[in-house]
Parts: sequence; structure tokens; C-alpha cells
Amino acid sequence: MDQPGYGVNGPQQNRGPQLVCAWHHDRPTGVTCQRCGRPVCGQCQTQAAVGVHCPACMREGQAQQRAVRTPLGGTAANSNPMLVTWTLIGINVGVYALMWLLQLVNINATYWLGLAPVVAFDEPWRIVTSGFAHSMSNPAHLLLNMYTLWIFGRMLEGGLGRARFLILYFASMLGGSIGVILLSPAYTLTVGASGAIFGLFGAVLAIALWGPRQHRSNLTTIVVLIGINVVFGFIVPGISWQGHLGGLITGTAVMAVILFLRKRAVRNGRRG
Repeated sequence: MDQPGYGVNGPQQNRGPQLVCAWHHDRPTGVTCQRCGRPVCGQCQTQAAVGVHCPACMREGQAQQRAVRTPLGGTAANSNPMLVTWTLIGINVGVYALMWLLQLVNINATYWLGLAPVVAFDEPWRIVTSGFAHSMSNPAHLLLNMYTLWIFGRMLEGGLGRARFLILYFASMLGGSIGVILLSPAYTLTVGASGAIFGLFGAVLAIALWGPRQHRSNLTTIVVLIGINVVFGFIVPGISWQGHLGGLITGTAVMAVILFLRKRAVRNGRRG
């Protein structure tokens, strides 16, 4: 009786054609994608609940996943939820440091960065730069504004998402500058982030008035806080109530539009 042979002298098994990775054609593999059946090598495999997925199916699945939305319509951040807030604080502090260095060589940066109605149309960059410059004679001006920005950044950026929060901030800053141009004395220079800060005040007010129901319990506190700050701007000299008013109105309006668009998207069955 003949004995079975092994090794090179034994009978060859018919294993069929050798599979190769669909993305690396020089790499043989015995593994296929659980979803589409394409062969994938070890480098291209992504472990799934059952089997593995190929790169194409992974991209398709990620594209189909809906972004997690907050009650205010923002996209939930996967990393630092206050990235924009800290960036804005860093810019304001950096501008202040630059102004301080220029002051050491007898250059008063306030005259180049501040906004006065008389120069607003000839030097329009001041509409933006004035929102990042602060009083060199009063460091508390910067500290108070940045502390308030930090507080409102914690309240708003996570709920709105980075893009909407940034739009709200810059729109409020521009609104504050417009208030200065329209209402301030022609030759009075104005600096500070207060217009944008008051825009965040207005945004919180709009959320309490027209936002999700859980925010309405804070309405009285918000109104009192805004009232105190508005009156403070009128009775204390050297404070631009014009910029505060412009920022407050703009921030309230922008937030109202964001809430309206959010509600309409929800009614239409979208997640925007």
C-alpha cells in the first residue's frame, strides 16, 4: 500500500487564485472586507464589531455619520471646546504686549489702532484693530474684558460651535465699531473688546428669550446684569457706551437669526 507523500514530493492542493490587497497589489492576503468583500492587507484593515473594514468602507461610513449637534445647533467639538475663546484672548493679549513694546520706543499705538469717527472711512482697518487694542494707562481694561470673554466663551462656544461663535464675536465687534462711528464725538479715540463682549451679552439674552426652554430661567438675572453694565457705561467717564450699545444690539440680532435658522432646520427635519 502506497504511503502518502508530503512536501514537494506530495500531491499539490488546489487553493485557487491568491488574493492580493486591493490597495497594495504586491501584498497577498486572506482577509476580505466585511462590507464590500474586497481583500485587504494588515495595513489597510480597520477592526469592526464583526470582521474588518477596508479604507473605502471606513470613509463611506464616516461620511454617512451625522455630526453630533448641540441644542443650539453647533457641532460638538471633539477636542478643546474653547479653542476660539482662548485664541481670541491670546490675540488681545498679544496686541497689548506689542503696544507696550512700542510704547518703550515712544510710539503710541493707540493713535494707530484706535477708532475715531473722523478717520473711520479713510482708515477702515481701525474698525477691526480697535477691537483688539486696549488702554495702556489702565491694564484692568484688558483684564476685565478677557475675564468676561472667558466666562462667555465657556457659556457659548461649546453650544454654538466654533464657526458660529466666531461669527457672533466678529459681528458684535463690528457692530460696536459702527455704534462708535455713528454716536461718538468725531475726534474721540476708542479702543477695547467691549463691543464684542456686549455682543456676547446680547447673545445670552437672545438665548434666554428665544432659545431652548431650559435657558429661560436665567432671563431675570441676565437682564439685570446687562442693565447694570449699560448704566455703568453711561455714568462712568471714559467708557464707550456707544460701542457697548452697538455690540449689544448686534449680538442680540445675530443670535436671534442663528436661533431662527436652527428652529427652521429642525422643523424641516435637518440637523443644521
